[in-house]
Amino acid sequence: MKKSVKAAKTTRDKAVVTRFRMPSRRDAVARAVDRILELVEAAGLSDDERDSLAVALAEALSNAAVHGNKLRAGANVRVGVAVTPNLCCAVEVADSGAGFDQGHVSDPTTPDHLLATGGRGVFLMKRLVDQLEYNAAGNKVRLVMEHRRGR
Repeated sequence: MKKSVKAAKTTRDKAVVTRFRMPSRRDAVARAVDRILELVEAAGLSDDERDSLAVALAEALSNAAVHGNKLRAGANVRVGVAVTPNLCCAVEVADSGAGFDQGHVSDPTTPDHLLATGGRGVFLMKRLVDQLEYNAAGNKVRLVMEHRRGR
């Protein structure tokens, strides 16, 4: 993982923002997830919330490296992490690919898609985090997890 990290900065909402780049390699995903989980610690997420976020992050980072950047040597996945202490975190994952139309993602629970070998990642991410948003091009995703007591 590239070590050049832009300095964390505080916004008017008191969110601390950190940005870094992940090489577009499958073996970089787990380290990036671990790094993000360390950064979001101040959000106060429960173990279940952290576990759900970790799975969604692994999917988003993998999609960006594999589908967006096509595992091209030298291509990086851009990551931004914003943490509001004891409240929430938001993670943006962006690639340099052409993107995709998230409106045409099929529901893998319908009978005609149950045996499909792919197409479950977006479905899974939507169910694991509180908010999942794509930019218009479909090459940047924002995952939001809010800390909720008792969850």
